[in-house]
Amino acid sequence: MPQRKRPGAYHHGDLGRALTDAAIELLAEVGPSFTLRQAAKRVGVTHGAAYRHFEDRDALLAEVARRGYLALHAALERAVRQADTPRQQIEGILRAYVRFARRHPAQFDLMFGQRLNESGRFPALEAALEKVVMVLAGAVGAQLGTPDRTAIRDRSLAIWSLAHGYTTSVLHRRIKVKSTPAAERFLCELAAPFLEAGAAGR
Repeated sequence: MPQRKRPGAYHHGDLGRALTDAAIELLAEVGPSFTLRQAAKRVGVTHGAAYRHFEDRDALLAEVARRGYLALHAALERAVRQADTPRQQIEGILRAYVRFARRHPAQFDLMFGQRLNESGRFPALEAALEKVVMVLAGAVGAQLGTPDRTAIRDRSLAIWSLAHGYTTSVLHRRIKVKSTPAAERFLCELAAPFLEAGAAGR
């Protein structure tokens, strides 16, 4: 007997998106060990239909990560637009980074955990991540006041490493915070020496 489709689960032409939405839900509930068959069942289609959109579970996870990068990029871009100075842009980026991770912890872990594109199967992942990186690099370049790519890269890497290490520690409760605003504020305080040095020049 054919599986009964969940009402409103998907419309013609957007099954791929529906499967990705289901995968995001499953990722939050059970982690990345779910199967493509489980995602198909949640949407209300046969697993054969799911395989026509995604070759395997890794392909579906890659799309979940890609969607996450795009959402994070949009959040960082909003933070930059709302700031008046390069320093405020970087602080806004840091706050948005922590906020995204706290709201989407499982997806964040997937995005920045074990590399999904190690074999080169999913080049779209690298392109999406590059967009995220360039938002920070743009703000750092403005803060440093230099076109020197090496200086921008080094400062961006230092800030991102600090932000990511702190954020991951918060997510996994190595560092305990009372609220997301508190986590955002503390990260900006940690990053202040980098920002002050940038404002004063190289």
